[in-house]
Amino acid sequence: MILDTDDLWEGHDRMDLLYKLRASNPLFRVTAFAVPALCPDEYIESLPEWIEPVPHGWSHGDPPTDGGECRDWSYDQMLDLIDEMDDRSPRWAKGFKAPGWIISDGCLAALMDCGWWVADQHYNDDRRPRSLRFHCEGDGDHVHTHVQDWGSNGLNESWPYIRERVRNAETFELISEVATAWEPVAA
Repeated sequence: MILDTDDLWEGHDRMDLLYKLRASNPLFRVTAFAVPALCPDEYIESLPEWIEPVPHGWSHGDPPTDGGECRDWSYDQMLDLIDEMDDRSPRWAKGFKAPGWIISDGCLAALMDCGWWVADQHYNDDRRPRSLRFHCEGDGDHVHTHVQDWGSNGLNESWPYIRERVRNAETFELISEVATAWEPVAA
């Protein structure tokens, strides 16, 4: 099983629930899309080894109202974020997820050129550079959540379902482990 959670940052992480999931299945691991501007390196380094922190934008913004902070980022702006992350804690995974999955072509190209992977949606299939490592929500046995209540998939609001899935899972994969190179299907 693959479980991810969005919008993690210091003081906004529902570590109580994540620890309960770990207690219910000692194999439990999770990919946490974390907001770098709100996550000091000391916080990232304090996360247990079974949490994979992945940059989720820079400051996140509010995609429903601002269109997503990465919507108009240039190639160079994405390179700046990658350079910044390379200078931070080595615990950060070499992956990226744009808030609301709203991502520019420049971001995708920079991720490709730097060897990073992207968490994405299939509606971006025609835009994704060939061989860019990616994983889309829903591919495989994937459960997508949010740290906060989000109308249906927050850790707390979907707790019975998530707890049962985690209890019964025999394996856990991190998104960095399942991201595969994008190869468009010939028409």
